[in-house]
Amino acid sequence: MYVPSSYVPAARRTRSATLTLGMHGKWLLFSVLAVAAGIGGAALSMRTRRTPPPVPGRAATAAVIATNEITLNGAIRPQHVANVGSSVEGNIETFLANVGDEVFEGQVLARVGSAGLESNREQAAAAVEHAQDQVTRAEQAINSSRLEASRADADMQRARLQLERTQKVFDRQKTLHTAGATPRIVYQKAADDFEASMKEFDVMDKAARASHESVQSAMEQLSGARKTLADKNQELEQAQGAFEAAEVRAPVSGTIVGRKGETGKPAQEAGDDMFQIATDLYALEVTLEPNPEQLKKIFAGQQALVLVLDLQSAGMPGVVKEVKDSHAIVEFNCSLPGIKPGMRADVRLRLE
Repeated sequence: MYVPSSYVPAARRTRSATLTLGMHGKWLLFSVLAVAAGIGGAALSMRTRRTPPPVPGRAATAAVIATNEITLNGAIRPQHVANVGSSVEGNIETFLANVGDEVFEGQVLARVGSAGLESNREQAAAAVEHAQDQVTRAEQAINSSRLEASRADADMQRARLQLERTQKVFDRQKTLHTAGATPRIVYQKAADDFEASMKEFDVMDKAARASHESVQSAMEQLSGARKTLADKNQELEQAQGAFEAAEVRAPVSGTIVGRKGETGKPAQEAGDDMFQIATDLYALEVTLEPNPEQLKKIFAGQQALVLVLDLQSAGMPGVVKEVKDSHAIVEFNCSLPGIKPGMRADVRLRLE
């Protein structure tokens, strides 16, 4: 049965209100705590999303790499170079090859004071030509003398046979004439023929002897001419050798990557580095100058990465060839035609 509140006793109403108020207070407290917990969780979640925790070891590794890797700059040069200089003293008269030219073995690259040497060579060549002409004339004289001597010998042989024949006739007629068995006129003719044969033989004999003497003289002249020719040839060889020595020639085939000296200046100032010829542009190297602390950590065989500044190309692997004094040399191979000696390159090294 419904009982109005006004009929409920005061004590009972008071106790009921107290219970109701206690229940509402507890729910209110729970609500406040839940809201506070939600706000705190949201704030914690936002903080977590904004600042994620660092990955262990990643930042430390990057710091180590950045600290241990260095980049040094140097000029590219070929590994295999032949140096060429002048072997004679004198001023450089002319250069016949420039840096970048491809040359072949034996090619003339420059001339050093060769004007007087060339004149000496020309004079020696003229002397040799004259001596050769004398030898040729002497040989022709010998041939002519021998031909004359052969003719003279033939004439002498005929004169000798004629003399022997007339002598036999004369001896027979003389015997008959003594015995009175032949006319005087026949005897006299035999005597005249014998005497004429003797005179002719004497003439032919002298001519033969003279022709042989002429041959001997011509041979002596030929011997002298040949000796003179040999001497002049030796002088020409010396002049030619001096002239060629004044020519700076390439000892190998390759590409000129360096040149020293000036026209009109002494060749000795350039020394053996008047020309530098690279025999292989595929094998290159870079000379580096690290500071003392970096140099202590660089060693032969250390891996490197070569980057050519003038080209947009990937790095090329290299290796430290040697460490000497305050320098480190990194060698690498490159088949790119755009990379030439003298270009600058960055070399990256990872220090241990």
